[in-house]
Amino acid sequence: MNTNPHHTALLVIDVQQGLFKKSTPIYQADVLLENINLLIDRAHQAGVPVFYIQHSGSKTLVKGSQDWQLHPELQPQKKDIIVHKQHGNAFEDTNLKELLKSRNCNYLVAV
Repeated sequence: MNTNPHHTALLVIDVQQGLFKKSTPIYQADVLLENINLLIDRAHQAGVPVFYIQHSGSKTLVKGSQDWQLHPELQPQKKDIIVHKQHGNAFEDTNLKELLKSRNCNYLVAV
Protein backbone atom coordinates (compact mmCIF):
# COMPACT_ATOMS: atom_id res chain seq x y z
CA MET A 1 0.00 0.00 0.00
CA ASN A 2 1.42 3.37 -1.01
CA THR A 3 0.44 6.02 1.49
CA ASN A 4 1.79 9.47 2.19
CA PRO A 5 3.75 9.16 5.45
CA HIS A 6 2.44 12.57 6.46
CA HIS A 7 -1.10 11.18 6.58
CA THR A 8 -0.06 8.21 8.73
CA ALA A 9 0.24 7.85 12.50
CA LEU A 10 1.84 5.16 14.61
CA LEU A 11 -0.19 4.02 17.62
CA VAL A 12 1.73 2.23 20.36
CA ILE A 13 -1.06 0.71 22.42
CA ASP A 14 -0.86 -0.56 26.01
CA VAL A 15 2.88 -1.27 26.12
CA GLN A 16 2.96 -0.87 29.89
CA GLN A 17 5.07 -2.45 32.61
CA GLY A 18 2.25 -4.38 34.30
CA LEU A 19 1.39 -6.25 31.12
CA PHE A 20 4.91 -7.69 31.01
CA LYS A 21 4.58 -9.05 34.58
CA LYS A 22 1.54 -11.29 34.06
CA SER A 23 1.66 -15.00 34.94
CA THR A 24 1.49 -15.84 31.23
CA PRO A 25 4.50 -14.07 29.75
CA ILE A 26 4.29 -12.10 26.53
CA TYR A 27 5.62 -14.27 23.74
CA GLN A 28 9.14 -13.16 22.76
CA ALA A 29 8.79 -9.93 24.73
CA ASP A 30 12.35 -8.79 23.95
CA VAL A 31 11.81 -9.23 20.21
CA LEU A 32 8.44 -7.49 20.45
CA LEU A 33 9.95 -4.46 22.22
CA GLU A 34 12.83 -4.35 19.74
CA ASN A 35 10.37 -4.34 16.81
CA ILE A 36 8.18 -1.68 18.41
CA ASN A 37 11.22 0.55 18.94
CA LEU A 38 12.29 -0.03 15.34
CA LEU A 39 8.86 1.11 14.15
CA ILE A 40 9.00 4.14 16.44
CA ASP A 41 12.46 5.09 15.14
CA ARG A 42 11.30 4.76 11.54
CA ALA A 43 8.18 6.82 12.24
CA HIS A 44 10.30 9.58 13.79
CA GLN A 45 12.68 9.53 10.82
CA ALA A 46 9.77 9.81 8.39
CA GLY A 47 8.06 12.60 10.32
CA VAL A 48 5.14 10.36 11.24
CA PRO A 49 3.48 11.26 14.56
CA VAL A 50 3.76 8.66 17.31
CA PHE A 51 0.91 8.22 19.77
CA TYR A 52 1.35 6.23 22.98
CA ILE A 53 -2.00 4.90 24.18
CA GLN A 54 -1.83 4.20 27.90
CA HIS A 55 -4.59 2.22 29.61
CA SER A 56 -5.68 2.61 33.21
CA GLY A 57 -8.22 0.75 35.30
CA SER A 58 -9.47 0.72 38.85
CA LYS A 59 -7.88 -2.65 39.73
CA THR A 60 -5.06 -3.18 37.23
CA LEU A 61 -2.81 -0.62 35.59
CA VAL A 62 -3.97 1.92 38.17
CA LYS A 63 -3.03 5.39 36.94
CA GLY A 64 0.22 6.53 38.52
CA SER A 65 1.28 3.03 39.63
CA GLN A 66 4.49 1.34 38.49
CA ASP A 67 2.48 -1.17 36.43
CA TRP A 68 0.70 1.72 34.65
CA GLN A 69 3.98 3.26 33.46
CA LEU A 70 5.11 2.70 29.89
CA HIS A 71 7.64 -0.10 29.55
CA PRO A 72 11.13 1.27 30.30
CA GLU A 73 12.32 0.21 26.83
CA LEU A 74 10.03 2.90 25.40
CA GLN A 75 11.34 6.44 25.54
CA PRO A 76 8.74 8.86 24.15
CA GLN A 77 10.11 12.06 22.65
CA LYS A 78 8.70 15.45 23.62
CA LYS A 79 6.91 15.67 20.27
CA ASP A 80 5.15 12.32 20.81
CA ILE A 81 1.58 12.32 22.06
CA ILE A 82 0.36 10.31 25.06
CA VAL A 83 -3.34 9.49 25.23
CA HIS A 84 -4.83 8.00 28.40
CA LYS A 85 -7.73 5.61 28.06
CA GLN A 86 -9.97 3.71 30.45
CA HIS A 87 -11.74 1.42 27.95
CA GLY A 88 -10.61 -1.30 25.59
CA ASN A 89 -11.25 1.07 22.68
CA ALA A 90 -8.61 3.81 22.36
CA PHE A 91 -11.20 6.16 20.83
CA GLU A 92 -13.86 5.79 23.54
CA ASP A 93 -13.90 8.79 25.92
CA THR A 94 -10.54 10.10 24.60
CA ASN A 95 -9.52 12.88 22.25
CA LEU A 96 -7.59 10.50 19.97
CA LYS A 97 -9.89 11.06 16.99
CA GLU A 98 -9.52 14.84 17.24
CA LEU A 99 -5.74 14.60 17.67
CA LEU A 100 -5.44 12.41 14.57
CA LYS A 101 -7.77 14.64 12.57
CA SER A 102 -5.84 17.80 13.54
CA ARG A 103 -2.71 16.16 12.09
CA ASN A 104 -4.53 14.96 8.94
CA CYS A 105 -3.82 11.32 9.83
CA ASN A 106 -6.00 9.04 7.72
CA TYR A 107 -3.87 5.89 8.02
CA LEU A 108 -2.96 4.16 11.27
CA VAL A 109 -0.28 1.64 12.09
CA ALA A 110 -1.07 0.02 15.44
CA VAL A 111 1.33 -1.97 17.61
